[in-house]
This record gives sequence, C-alpha cells and structure tokens, in this order.
Amino acid sequence: QGGGSGQMLGEPMFVTLMAMLDEASEASSYTLPLAFSLFAGLSTGVGGLLVLCFRNNVVDFGVIAFMLATAAASMITVSIVDLGWSVAEVIGMANTLYCCALGFATVWAIRKFGPNIVHEPKLDEPTEHRLVRVGLITAVTLTAHNLPEGMAVALSTMGSSTLGLKMALAIALHNIPEGLAITGPLLLSRQTSAPRAIGIALASGLSEPVGAMLTLVFFKNVLTQALIDYALAFVGGVMVAVATLELIPEALRTDKHWHTVAGLLVGTVVMGASLQALGE
Repeated sequence: QGGGSGQMLGEPMFVTLMAMLDEASEASSYTLPLAFSLFAGLSTGVGGLLVLCFRNNVVDFGVIAFMLATAAASMITVSIVDLGWSVAEVIGMANTLYCCALGFATVWAIRKFGPNIVHEPKLDEPTEHRLVRVGLITAVTLTAHNLPEGMAVALSTMGSSTLGLKMALAIALHNIPEGLAITGPLLLSRQTSAPRAIGIALASGLSEPVGAMLTLVFFKNVLTQALIDYALAFVGGVMVAVATLELIPEALRTDKHWHTVAGLLVGTVVMGASLQALGE
C-alpha cells in the first residue's frame, strides 16, 4: 500500500514536471533542446572530474587499464546496439554497414598516413607519448560522436519533451565514463595537468549543445533523423576502430589483464543499461 501511495505521488510530480517543460518549450523553441543537450554534454566534464577522486591526481596502471577497457566496451556496445537496433531500421542494414566500414577505414587511414599525433605508434614509442595520444584521440572521437547526438536530442525534444528528456538522461549516463576515459590517460602521461585534462573532457561534451544549436539555427527544416543516422553510422565505425585499434591494445600493454577484463564487462553493462533506459 505504501509503494502504491508513493507511485501515486510520483506520477503527479512527473506530470507537473513535464507540464512545466512543455510551457518552457512553448515560450521558446530553443530552450529545451539546448538545455537537454547541454545537460547531456556537461556529464562528460563530470566524468572528467572523477579523476580528482584519486590521491594527488595520480592514476595507476590498473585503473588506467580499467578505464581504457571501459571506454572501449562502451564505444563498441553503443555502436553495435545503435547500428543493429536503431540506425539500420531507418537507413537499412546495407547503408549502415557501408557507413560503418567507411568510418573504420577513415581511422585506419589516418593512423597510417596522418599527422604524428594520430599516427600509428611505434613499438619503441615512450609510454607517456602513447598515453597523450590515446587521450587526445579519444577526445576527438567522442567529440565527433557527441555532435550528432546533440542533433538527435534537439530533434527528439522538438517532437516530444518527454522523449527528449529520456534521451538526454541516457546520453548523460554513458557520457560519464567517457569523460573519465579522456582524462585518465592524459593524467597518467604526466604531461597534462588535471585542470587541462578536465577541460579537454568538458570541451568534448560541449559538442552536444553545438550540435543542437546547429540543428535549431541552420538545419531545422532540412535535417532529418535519417541524415543523423547516416552520421551516427559513420561515427559508429570510427568508435569501433578507436576501441579495437587504440584503447584495447593500450589497456593490454599495461599487463593488468584482470583490470582490462573487468573494464570490458563494466563498460558493456553500463552502456547496455543506458541504452535500455533510452529505449523505454
């Protein structure tokens, strides 16, 4: 009976909250999409702030293996689940696989022929340089992933404030370990200060409200969910490439294999849970 009473109290509160959000949306078509995308993006910075939990901002190799593996598993899970369950339903499996393969090939080509900072590492490259490289590549990859996510939040919110809120919450949940995956390698390299590493993670997340703003200002009448899904499929391939070619190999190089396995399991479970929440 007490549980039923709590549920009865909770439902009017939720209805009231959604009514307030609808009023805000009616007052300005920009308010909710930008607010929701900003909330989701800032959670990447929150994940970056978690490095402050470590004494003297020092992250040992076991922790870094765990974080790299968690980020890798998160990237692979979100790519496979989104591609298999969402994107392919809109643009078709053939187009999805084509865009994904193109994204993977782009990362491979950049590693082979790109600038030194993203070039495929040499076997004798110092660990510190490798960690800076991994942190920056992770930040760039997640920035590219967050941009279409912000566009998707904006489009969803314009259609339904409830759907937009659910999407923002789910994205915020899986952005937290992503932020930690950016700051961890940068701090462990001892070549980047804690404030700068956290700032890089925060900047990566802020591409979400940028994506929302681009949608509202320039692409509101031309951008469709299908176009966003093409972009997400391409970025999905990029994330799988970064996870398999960069993050997992670097985690294994620490020789902390149990930490790596634990990170892969945790990343899969956390990302799977957030995607399940998004789908409900």
